Amino acid sequence: MTDLTHYTLLCDGRIVEANDEFDTEPGPCIMGMKVWARDAEQAADMIADIGPRLGFHPDGELQVFVTEPEAPMKDEPFGYDVQFTAYTDEEAEADASLDDDRPTIH
Repeated sequence: MTDLTHYTLLCDGRIVEANDEFDTEPGPCIMGMKVWARDAEQAADMIADIGPRLGFHPDGELQVFVTEPEAPMKDEPFGYDVQFTAYTDEEAEADASLDDDRPTIH
């Protein structure tokens, strides 16, 4: 059996294409994923490769944690338990609301 380590990854980014399977809509979100990988670099590569296939564009912080597995190790690296958590981009909303409150000069 290959020597693999279990990781949990959290990556900030955006859904750029809706995905019915994961019930996602375009906008900011965190992608979470659990993986068995040879090292943290391979784990990071996995989320960078898989995310875009699911409509996710990673463009922020990536956190990688060594964690206890919920799925047994296999002979090859693999990912599972992919999740997306949408959030409101408060900074963008604040900027937009400032634009809306400005008086219009005619």
